[in-house]
Amino acid sequence: MNFFADNLRVSKILFFPIFVLLVLYTNLDQYLTSKLETSMRSVTGMQDSVYLYGTLSMSFNLLVPLLLLILCLFVLNYTLGNQKTTNFEKFFKNHFSQLVIETLRTWGQILLWSLLFILPGVWKFIQLLLVPFVVTLDNQYEQGKIDALKRSSQIVKRHWISVVLFLIVFNLFIPMVLTSFFSAYRDIWETPLASLTLSALDTYIFILSTQILYTIFIKEGATHDAYV
Repeated sequence: MNFFADNLRVSKILFFPIFVLLVLYTNLDQYLTSKLETSMRSVTGMQDSVYLYGTLSMSFNLLVPLLLLILCLFVLNYTLGNQKTTNFEKFFKNHFSQLVIETLRTWGQILLWSLLFILPGVWKFIQLLLVPFVVTLDNQYEQGKIDALKRSSQIVKRHWISVVLFLIVFNLFIPMVLTSFFSAYRDIWETPLASLTLSALDTYIFILSTQILYTIFIKEGATHDAYV
């Protein structure tokens, strides 16, 4: 089926929940960041609240993006793949904890390679971009037959041109444009209409970009019958 027709089907299901979660995530993240900065600037020196807000911010910025991603992958998989179940709770329980573990492994690998030089770290980031897709959609991973990081690297090596173009557009160009021209309108308390409009744009970009990576992953012939 046509990619954009598929995107319309997926967006009809995902847009509202992703939009709500993104609005909550963005504003809570801003709140935690402001609290952390205030605590660090305190004239009384380093406070216990710095560690509290720092831990909350790190945990929040790990778990919420993964929640958004697993929700998007679930809908993509039962809408465009062979998985027909609508039991998100089962999908979440089966994969979320492992997704967190593999994401932390991914961060560790990227950090380790970045300690050598910047470029090896960037290449490792590119290689591991599809780890969440392997964790949630590849039956061989679920059966313990493959390593998620190695599998992601193998797929990216075979589709590196598509993946690099994807990163240029969605991780460099679009964020640069949004940051350069619209960062002043992100505060929902100062500019509520503009902030919500930007969140709606972020929602569509997130759905579209995830679908593109999903399409690349599916080209590898990953199966989807494990969750039917």
